[in-house]
Amino acid sequence: MPTRLWLSAATIALAIVALPGGAVAAKSMAIEKFAFDPPTLTASIGERVSFVNRDELPHSVVGIRDGTEIFRSNEQMDQDEAYSIVMDRAGEIVIRCGLHGSMSARIVVKP
Repeated sequence: MPTRLWLSAATIALAIVALPGGAVAAKSMAIEKFAFDPPTLTASIGERVSFVNRDELPHSVVGIRDGTEIFRSNEQMDQDEAYSIVMDRAGEIVIRCGLHGSMSARIVVKP
């Protein structure tokens, strides 16, 4: 097998192993300086969105769709702690910090 073909096959195999359960590539929203960054994120159904606390103080992540809470991280995500969720249906999700009510963002989930 030529070297280039072998390297291509190895790269594809690693990509498949790196995405368990057939999940699509992940997106990320940082929590830093008492804000979610980016403030608006677009994702697709089946895509994993990760939240990482970059602040020294704890935060939490609460997802609200149509006025109903649909997910919540543990109450205190410490610095560098992460929480992730797979987007399961199209629509807009409001993101809030359960500890600091002035912090908010949104995720727009596309079909």
